[in-house]
Amino acid sequence: MNPENTESPATELPADDSADRLLAIRARSILTLAGEGPARAARLFAPLKKIDNGVLLVRDGLVEDVLPWSQVRLPACALVRDVGPVCLAPACVNAHTHLELSHLAEKTRWGRGFAEWLQSLVPLLGAAPQTDAVENACASLALYGTLYVGNITGSLPGGTVLADSACNEAGLTVSHFCEWFGYDAPFADNERPWPPRCRQALADDPFLMARCAPGGHALYSTGPEILAAARQDCARMGRVFSFHLAESPEETQMLTTGDGPLRAFYDKVVLPQGWEAPGMRPLAYALKLGLLGPGTLAVHGVQLDAQEVEVLAASGAALCLCPRSNRNLGVGVAPVREMMESGALLCLGTDGLTSNRDLDVRKEAVWLRETLDVPPEALVRMLTVNGAAALNVLDCGAGRLEKGGPADFCVLPEILTY
Repeated sequence: MNPENTESPATELPADDSADRLLAIRARSILTLAGEGPARAARLFAPLKKIDNGVLLVRDGLVEDVLPWSQVRLPACALVRDVGPVCLAPACVNAHTHLELSHLAEKTRWGRGFAEWLQSLVPLLGAAPQTDAVENACASLALYGTLYVGNITGSLPGGTVLADSACNEAGLTVSHFCEWFGYDAPFADNERPWPPRCRQALADDPFLMARCAPGGHALYSTGPEILAAARQDCARMGRVFSFHLAESPEETQMLTTGDGPLRAFYDKVVLPQGWEAPGMRPLAYALKLGLLGPGTLAVHGVQLDAQEVEVLAASGAALCLCPRSNRNLGVGVAPVREMMESGALLCLGTDGLTSNRDLDVRKEAVWLRETLDVPPEALVRMLTVNGAAALNVLDCGAGRLEKGGPADFCVLPEILTY
């Protein structure tokens, strides 16, 4: 469809030269998710309210209304854009990625397990991030209709400032998780709340600091007291705490028995002399350290069993699924059906370009639809309102197309429409 060969709206109103120009975006259908909150369990699968032959009315970047075309009355000066036979939805949320590592795309080993991938990645972390790679990554996110991002930072010097600048340039709303890593010097110290590689940049820019939260890398790579302190700092600051949880079989082996390829590798990198495994599976260890609960965003959860899924859901923590990254690294498939039914707050992320081919979070939903037959209603909510809730940006207008809120939208892949 295009504006030249479509019927006119019901009635045209006189032009108002004093008013800001109205933009009318017409599509085959529009999903607004207006009035929806975070969806868990049965609510994930509830029918979505769809406006067929719909029009998104935008003024000054804000939603003025969303209506069927037959009910629209436009001033003569309105600008009409017909985007064709597509379904529009609120802009996507990519709740987990690593922007500062974008220059390392296609430079790591996939398909041989987590430890093999990590061994190929760590030697590359000595180089500084590359401005063009990060800027291109952020521009691609905006192109995909992903305007809200949870970004892991602190891996490379200068990475936080670079990623934040690139996000701002691309029009993205970003939440940075400044990742604590290690047990002691040179990786970690006793100064809180910010890890060493982020600290000076945040001290220099309080506005950047407002977009950041202390985070933890993982249970096997970061000191337990450091993880617990970061979680407590986030609770005190009213910010989301994020960490990688139960991503690989190697992680479970290292934490339960203290051996395996991940232990062998980290012995050479970060583990203190005499390190002993907690003798617990990842979820139980996270619970012991007080890392779970409302305000926590755990990432991956591939190795969780059915009982652990129930415990995670009961804790109130959110979980970000990154299925294509998990597939690429060969770490397994998360028990998504059990997770949806448990009442856990689920959202989606791409991970970074060191373990994925692009940052289009819609493709995570497509993979789950095609591979695990996850209903599109659940996937759309994971991409929007649930991701916004997990990053604590729902009240900023993310995840929904509502009157007075930002007119940020994406085009849904056809397989996610109905």
